[in-house]
Amino acid sequence: MESILFTFTQSPSSPAALVSTQNPNLNPFNHHNRLQAFRCALASQTNRNPAAAVTCSALQQPHMAAPAKEAKLWGGRFEEGVTDAVERFTESISFDKALYKQDISGSRAHASMLAKQGLMSLSDRDSIIEGLNQIEQQIERGEFVWRTDREDVHMNIEATLTDLIGEPAKKLHTARSRNDQVSTDFRLWCRDGIDTIVSHVKQLQIALVRLAKKNIGVIVPGFTHLQSAEPVFLHHHILAYVEQLELDAKRLLDCRARLNFCPLGACALAGTGLPIDRFMTSDALGFTAPMRNSMDAVSDRDFILELLSGNAILALHLSWLGEEWGFWASEESGFSMEAVGGKSARVVGDLVTLQVLCKGLPLTYNRDLQEDKEPVFDSVKTIIGMLETSADFAQNITYNHDKIQKVLPSGHLASGSLVDSDSILKGLDQIEKQIESGEYVWIQTEEPAKNLLTARSQNGQPSTDFHVWCCDAIDTIFSHVKHLQVALVKLAKKNTGVIVPGYTHLQRAQPVLLQHHLLAYVEQLERDAERLQDCRARLNVMKNSMAAVVSDLAFVLEFASANSITAIHLSRLGEEWVLWASEEFGFITPSDSVSTGSSIMPQKKNPDPMELVRGKSARVVGDLIKLQLAHNHGLQVDKEPIADSVKTIIGMLEVSAEFALNITYNQDRIQKSLPAGHLDATTLADYLVHQDIPFRTSHDIVGRGVALCVSKNCQLRDLSLDELQSINNVFDDGVYDYLGVENSIKKFSSYGSTGSECVAAQLDFWISKLSVDA
Repeated sequence: MESILFTFTQSPSSPAALVSTQNPNLNPFNHHNRLQAFRCALASQTNRNPAAAVTCSALQQPHMAAPAKEAKLWGGRFEEGVTDAVERFTESISFDKALYKQDISGSRAHASMLAKQGLMSLSDRDSIIEGLNQIEQQIERGEFVWRTDREDVHMNIEATLTDLIGEPAKKLHTARSRNDQVSTDFRLWCRDGIDTIVSHVKQLQIALVRLAKKNIGVIVPGFTHLQSAEPVFLHHHILAYVEQLELDAKRLLDCRARLNFCPLGACALAGTGLPIDRFMTSDALGFTAPMRNSMDAVSDRDFILELLSGNAILALHLSWLGEEWGFWASEESGFSMEAVGGKSARVVGDLVTLQVLCKGLPLTYNRDLQEDKEPVFDSVKTIIGMLETSADFAQNITYNHDKIQKVLPSGHLASGSLVDSDSILKGLDQIEKQIESGEYVWIQTEEPAKNLLTARSQNGQPSTDFHVWCCDAIDTIFSHVKHLQVALVKLAKKNTGVIVPGYTHLQRAQPVLLQHHLLAYVEQLERDAERLQDCRARLNVMKNSMAAVVSDLAFVLEFASANSITAIHLSRLGEEWVLWASEEFGFITPSDSVSTGSSIMPQKKNPDPMELVRGKSARVVGDLIKLQLAHNHGLQVDKEPIADSVKTIIGMLEVSAEFALNITYNQDRIQKSLPAGHLDATTLADYLVHQDIPFRTSHDIVGRGVALCVSKNCQLRDLSLDELQSINNVFDDGVYDYLGVENSIKKFSSYGSTGSECVAAQLDFWISKLSVDA
């Protein structure tokens, strides 16, 4: 291993130490000035990238003085502004401005749809689109002023648009919330990110294939346990990585297909009663279709967990390549590939961050999800840099054939001979009978029928066995997922017409049908099942023998990643049912058969199974982390973590289904809780939109109405017409058709919303798809 098996020539264009010289305003995968400044400083230090100094100098110019603070766009019901510390802590503009292109694209599509549906005039649409174009140009020229007091990319762009064009801009947020807006933007960004990554994967594959073509006929030692094992053709060796990269690309493309459904129009969580066309905006933005359930649309982040899981497996493969080339190269030329190996840990860390972030979050949107951007930005940027550097390295190395030839005689690389199989098959039958009867004695040092290893090895044999075991395990988990889906659909059927509070930030937000709420989890579980099926399809094929014996960790990581996403979904369900079973909520009562008591407090009835579901999700995530740390002979230890992951996730699914079949929703308690929280406020804003009031103005008017209710300790529907008209004289008697949760529910009509007809269609879909009995 000390020998120099190839040499590396530095290309003038090679990305030294993964430094990018692209303008951060033009590259959707460069994020904010601090990161770009770091890259510039590194480029200057290594003196390999003089072009970076141009970008860096622009970043070092003094910032323009910040303008005075302005009232928040959501500030209608608030009497005080937030403190400076809260504003600094809660802002996200320092990193989510990377979404500006996607945010502007979404706003263009949304404005066009609103105009087509008669919710704004064509002239207002044209003004909005022209203003958005100007803002985009300002951003790309580096002239746009990002303001912390405007919180995030969405509010910065909308407020600046209002400064530019005035009243028409106040209509842009009609039938849209930052909840569905950010989910849409992020899906668009991740879709672009996947396309970019897959393009770089293909470039690396091409570089490796060209390298293989240049070395046809060259024989090198094949290694196991870092010891010489068998002779292999060098191009066969190189093509093993091409096979791995092909599976990496397929994982990412499967993720792309799953994320390519449009949340826009789901609004805060419940949809809208305004006559929007979600299919129009979905088509305009290149999505497959709108998301079927509005609560699922704004809530779930499984698409980024899947993306970062795919990136982590890809990073693992690149670290193997980097490790190998680091060994095979001389000490002075292996620096860049060492960086590739090291940065793989960063990609894994980004995934862990997101898994911890998402665990146990109840439906729907929680501010925790603001923190999902930076790990994704970092993962995508890092993996692109790793791919670029690996491709550049592949294009600039030469294998030293003479040196390779000299090391071949050592290591006893010859193969064994074939033997007859009849006695082996007979012996296996006897062993199987002994095992099943409990008579077989397991001895670690003996190897019964040693000749059975002819034409296979202890590398290929356990890999095949493990593939078969995992196929069976996936089938079992898949059936349990379906069983839980059926249990949830049956629970939904039993609760037709029940209205519950819908929550964002764990605060009451809008009324939703309980059926709609439960079906959001059914949607998430369906994607979990699809991930398992995709994993099973991939582990059934292996073309390259060298890729085959090291592929275990890749497919096991994919399997464990799929389990971890399922576990996170179950932790969210567990969190919610534990909260709803508490005395403070009292929304559900579990039966005695799925409850436990206290050793000291005789009155207690605890929803322990779902608490453990929430807790055991950490164990499934931990099993994934253990697997990500396995390496070389560490592949032997991949069995215990995945076995534990499978056992745990099956238990979680089984007890969740059992719990779903043994709980009762307390409809009287739920009904009494509904008046609190002004759940009809958004519907009242929709009423004002119907009166031709721009949505931002409507939002402010309703906010002042809520403030009046707070001062009077009453609900919106309790305000007299005179009191409403004291806020704005646009109100008439028709307003009371929009007030109260029952009236509010009746107004929801958009695709995927919580309206009765929409939810009935969703329920019918799942009853048919899952063949749910009456």
